[in-house]
Amino acid sequence: MPGLFEPGGLFEKLGGADAVFIDRADRGLVRATGGDRIRFLNGMLSNDLAPLAAGQACIATLLDRKGHVLSDLFALVEGDAVLLDTAPGTVEEVFSVLEKHVIADDVELSNLGGDWDGLSFEGPGARARLEALGHPTPRLAEFEVDDASRRWLGGGAFAPWSAEGVRVLGPAGSLDGLRAAFPELAGAAAEILRVEIGAPRYGVDVGPKNFPLEARLDVAISETKGCYVGQEIIARLISRGAVNRFLVRLSTEALVTPGATIRSGATRVGAVTSAVESPASGPLALGYVRRAEAAPGTRLDVEGVPATVLETPLP
Repeated sequence: MPGLFEPGGLFEKLGGADAVFIDRADRGLVRATGGDRIRFLNGMLSNDLAPLAAGQACIATLLDRKGHVLSDLFALVEGDAVLLDTAPGTVEEVFSVLEKHVIADDVELSNLGGDWDGLSFEGPGARARLEALGHPTPRLAEFEVDDASRRWLGGGAFAPWSAEGVRVLGPAGSLDGLRAAFPELAGAAAEILRVEIGAPRYGVDVGPKNFPLEARLDVAISETKGCYVGQEIIARLISRGAVNRFLVRLSTEALVTPGATIRSGATRVGAVTSAVESPASGPLALGYVRRAEAAPGTRLDVEGVPATVLETPLP
């Protein structure tokens, strides 16, 4: 079967174009300034910002004290600030949690909320088309600022699971011309691409009842930096190999529904979180299963529908 972005592959079937945009106005943005911003954020987020130079970025999570995910986010390090590009629906909580922990720190936080907008560009022709229009196309974990104060971030809507896209964050209204220059991949089509890639969506496949390691967000965790909120729990899970369930991709013989029970024989082993009908692969789902059932090729049952665990691409 052709790859997702190869001729005849899923992207061609979904988009009918070699480059599209996906609207990411649902994400939020928090700006941190002040001389203690890096030290403060390193005590709050799961990844290490200290080694990052201006123009570099990393994926991280904000956890509660029990190690559960309050948001997955990208931290963009600028010369005088850090921008936190937050998961959909989480910006208010991220801002509130961070603000509550600012005590004697030289840190000022701003919730940019509806003042900023976001798009991602996907497809085999996305980078070439953006470059032809004179826009930056940085690689994953890098970003550039243009003369309209837009931040161009390597990796698209599904970074870091899919690294070839490009995302742009900009002041409200500054992205209207880009929307007009590309066709949109929206709704069900964008959801199919996400599930095919295997990228969890906050509030759907990962949330405040999940440890980041369950959702395969290992890339967002530093095992070498100092303490941060939830670090003790995460360190214990890593050192003891105590993660009991994992998010997996499933091929199902018929379309299933989110919330459906996953069984191995008569034993309940998990539940579906996302489900789509892909024009390339047929019915697919994401869901959590026990560690023992998470290996690719494992045969399972989703409320009477046979299912097989697929290889899960890792960032």
